[in-house]
Amino acid sequence: MIRLAVFDLDGTISVNSEFYRKVYSGTLEKLIAERRGAEGLAMLKHCRENYDGRGELALFALNIAFKDWAELLINAPMDILTPKPKLCELVRSCSVIKVIYTGSPINMAVRILERLGFRPFEDFELIIGWQKPEQLPLKWTCSPLIFKKVLDRFSILPNEAWSVGDIWDTDLLPAQTVGMKTAIINKHAKDADLHFPLVEEFLQRLRKE
Repeated sequence: MIRLAVFDLDGTISVNSEFYRKVYSGTLEKLIAERRGAEGLAMLKHCRENYDGRGELALFALNIAFKDWAELLINAPMDILTPKPKLCELVRSCSVIKVIYTGSPINMAVRILERLGFRPFEDFELIIGWQKPEQLPLKWTCSPLIFKKVLDRFSILPNEAWSVGDIWDTDLLPAQTVGMKTAIINKHAKDADLHFPLVEEFLQRLRKE
């Protein structure tokens, strides 16, 4: 019996390439260009090409604090995102404990969820994201301990829980390490339990479990 599902936000619940290009990629490029110029942009390109598109890892190499990028993200416009009533309905129809676990600032995550049409703190029992005074998002550590803490908080056994996301190393591998089931969205990972083109398809399956 499945009793809990942990969802990644960016690229899983929220899928909008224009939004992420303009808001996430755009603010990251702006910050790095201002702080480190052409050398910094070269490092950004390197990280995108070699780490599954994760240009944000360039912040480490360039010694730029994550909080500086987070401030740009938190204040970014949301008008590109459009409401997703069918997605909201599907999430609400799944009678399991639902958790959002993201590397984005928590304030940003709440704004994204609201823009999609969710009632964030009603539709999800827990939202985990970056917040001060953290030096970097917990998700970037790829620690299985976060998933273990979520299971313990709700008294859930690992085999009663799914982790759902689009990046193997951060969304799924740590969860698999503690014994959770894994579903990858819109990508392939040989060790994931299931693959779905869209999170809506996973939610339809989850409703039946």
